[in-house]
Amino acid sequence: MATEFYAFGEILWDCLPSGRHAGGAPFNVTAHLAQLGVSASLISAIGRDQLGDEILKVAQDKGVNTQFVRRARIGLGTGTVLVTVDGIGNATYELVQPAAWDEIKVSAQALEAVGKARALIFGSLAGRSPYNLDQLDRLLEVKGPLKFFDVNLRPPFADPPLVMELAKRADVLKLNDGEVGQLASWLRIGKATPNTPRNAEDVARACATIGEATSAARICVTMAEEGAALWDRGKLVTAPAPKVVVKDTVGAGDAFMAGLMVGLTRGTDTRKVLENACRLGAFVASHDGATPLLPSEITRQFTN
Repeated sequence: MATEFYAFGEILWDCLPSGRHAGGAPFNVTAHLAQLGVSASLISAIGRDQLGDEILKVAQDKGVNTQFVRRARIGLGTGTVLVTVDGIGNATYELVQPAAWDEIKVSAQALEAVGKARALIFGSLAGRSPYNLDQLDRLLEVKGPLKFFDVNLRPPFADPPLVMELAKRADVLKLNDGEVGQLASWLRIGKATPNTPRNAEDVARACATIGEATSAARICVTMAEEGAALWDRGKLVTAPAPKVVVKDTVGAGDAFMAGLMVGLTRGTDTRKVLENACRLGAFVASHDGATPLLPSEITRQFTN
């Protein structure tokens, strides 16, 4: 059976105060998709080292198809990132560069497989590497799958011009409220200044600005404890997030993305898609690490 969902980008070790956890947004998304009962494959690269051996086994144990996870050339180690978490659970990241995932090779077999898939997700962080941008360009030429773009304006790899160029290649954009405000400001005044929308009207206005510049039909905005919004060709739908005690936010957005992908590719009612995705994100935020085991009361929402 052909894999339904593909993700292109980083797989790495998140070094958290609570310990070392396999991470990287594309990997996290595929791990959550597998827990939701759909087939998911990662297109990435790891080092020829023990950390690579270990993270490959973690991915396989989580049900992720690793057929297209390649070993990088000698000298590029498996990616690591130092994660610090503040008193209210918000995380900051220090990424090692270069790393194996800076050189992700997309094979002819991968291109053929993606052409048969329901969806492909890619993020802006992997675009820090010119090598990856060339490979991603080949992937985005493939017709068929719904293309999801996960915006990540993470300094020092926040590059609005690159983000906007990649956004033009996607069907669905996903970003947080701070990012949607920054990108809208960049488009309006040429500077990505902090400008977080404070209400639904402001979110819709920012989405409209980005939508006009990219031709993206749908833009999803996550708003932490306030929930999420989906702008669909000018119409905005919102949903609240469940109230939880946050342990750390690592991977919460990736869990949300997995729920969003499954819901939108199945044509589920928009508000229901957002509610389910918010439930996923909130559960992960209330646990340590990016890919905790999901309870059946959450996963069954995606099997009906």
